[in-house]
Formats: sequence, structure tokens, C-alpha cells
Amino acid sequence: MTAQISAAVTLARDAFAIPAAGGVLLGGGATANQVVALTDGAGRRRWVLRGPRRDARPERLAFLLGFHQAARTRGLPVAAPRHTVDGQAWTYDAQGRPWLLLDYLPGRPLDVVTAELAELAAARLADLHRLPAQLGLTTVGPDPAWNAWLTLPEETWRACADVADGHHALLNAYRVHLDQLHEHAPELQQANSQVWGHGDFHGHNLLHHRGQITGVIDLDGVGRRPRITDLAYAALMLARTGSGDYRIKPHLLRAVLTGYQQHATAPLTPAEERTLCPAMVLSQLPDPAHLTALLRAGHDLGPALARPLAALRDLAAQRTLLVNLITESTAR
Repeated sequence: MTAQISAAVTLARDAFAIPAAGGVLLGGGATANQVVALTDGAGRRRWVLRGPRRDARPERLAFLLGFHQAARTRGLPVAAPRHTVDGQAWTYDAQGRPWLLLDYLPGRPLDVVTAELAELAAARLADLHRLPAQLGLTTVGPDPAWNAWLTLPEETWRACADVADGHHALLNAYRVHLDQLHEHAPELQQANSQVWGHGDFHGHNLLHHRGQITGVIDLDGVGRRPRITDLAYAALMLARTGSGDYRIKPHLLRAVLTGYQQHATAPLTPAEERTLCPAMVLSQLPDPAHLTALLRAGHDLGPALARPLAALRDLAAQRTLLVNLITESTAR
């Protein structure tokens, strides 16, 4: 057992009084958060200990835990939060960093996406979007706002440049895509169908078992945003050819749009259809808060800047195909 796992097990046992015996790190280098799946004496994964590092404001943590509970009571397959032995929503380690404990959800990450699972995943996204606006919670974050690249492009660019950490050539490659996005900025800014959006809806944040979606995880990005921005990101990530290969598979894109439309409160409007491709581009632009958190955690920013660039290049090459597929799928 590594020192990091051992410390997580000890903290969970002491603060949350659970019989944790071991664990495994989750998330890899793609996130600044620290996440440990804790196991019991039989080696079964039963809990997830999360150390939020991107946004550790107490008010944000309270909102996220409240959202977990509110979503669960309305039938969403999200993890139940656990309280500490003294009734607190989270605990702090010796370095003053917060840790949350959630129940472990069954299922495997959706690494290989089939049309059937893509449709079911999109239906779950629609379920999330149908949650009532008022959940009895004080909404906090996330930061920056979903439309920062549309309303404050130069300020957002400078914020990214300030933390680019020797990767300015990679960052500069985004300029052409940002310029193209702003051809569609007015219509995207007018998107007003605000919902509870996941913010990071992709296969590794979905669990499945026996042909069903059994879990929606990693709700760190939850917030109020236009549904088309959430759907655009989900469609890109679920319909791509594979990790690092963002060529869209037509049958998977059709499945995502079909599953969403069949369960959404209302069909996509013509304006939303037109902004689906630009919203995909928007979803791949750098997030200065994410870059800052990665840098603070000691991660190299190169992969975090290079992966979205690959997506943007593939999107640009498929523009005509995507427009035709979206028109065809939403006309059904």
C-alpha cells in the first residue's frame, strides 16, 4: 500500500468511521482532484474519498453535496454522500485540505461506447437537465462562467497565458479556433434554456452494467448553463472514435441526439441545432481555473492543452459532415 493510499485509508477510518482496508487511486493525471476508491476487508470497492483541489471553497462543497442528495432523491444514479462521525459534511487533513466521502457506485466506466449505451447515456443527461431549477440550494460556481470565452475573450485568454507555463506555442494554436467561434458568438450568447448541467459528461464519468447506465459521477462541474453546451460536449465525447481520436462516428452521434430528444423536456430548437457545432468548439477551449489547479498539483500542462487541440482540429475537418448529421438526426 502506498503512503498516499495508507493516509487516505487512515483519514477515512478516523473521520468517517468506515472499515476501509485499502484503496486505489482514480482519475490519473487528467484532474487536479485527488480521488481514492476505498476497499473493505474483502477487497470490494465500497467508498470514494474525494479531495477537491480545483475549487475547495466551503460554500461550493456544500452546494455540490446538497446537489448529490437532491439529484438522488429525484432518481438520478449519483453517489450518496457520507457525513463524518461528528456530523460534518467533510473533514480536513493535517494540511488543511478538505475531503468528502461518497458511496461507491456499481458498474464499469463507459470506455467502449455502443449506440445502445450512447442513447441511454444521453437519456440520463436529459434526466439531469429536467431537474427543477429550484432545489432548495444556494448555487455557487463553477468558475469561470460557461460563457467566459464569449463575453470576456481577451481577459480569459490572458488568464490562460498567465499560467501557460512554457506552453505558449500550444496556447497560441487555439487562436484560429477562437476566431471561428466568435462568428457564432451572438447566437450562442442568446442561448437561454438554462438547466442543471454536468459540465464533464463523458464515458469515464458514466458507469454501466448489464446494458444500463448505473452511475453518473464526478459532479464537480455542475452548474446552471444552457443545455446545448452540455449536450454538445456529451455528443462530442460519446460519439468520438476513441481516446485522443475525435473523428465522429455518425451512428453514435445519431444515438446521442435520439436518446436526448426522446427524454428532453422539449425538442431542440432550430437555434440550438445551429449552435451545437459551435458549442462543441466552445467546450474544448482552455479553462484557466483547470489549468491553474493542474499546475498547483504539479501536473504538466502539455497534455491538458494538446488533447483539446486534437478535438478542435477534427471538428474543423468534419464541419460539413456534422452539420448534415445534426440536421438529419434532429429532423426525425
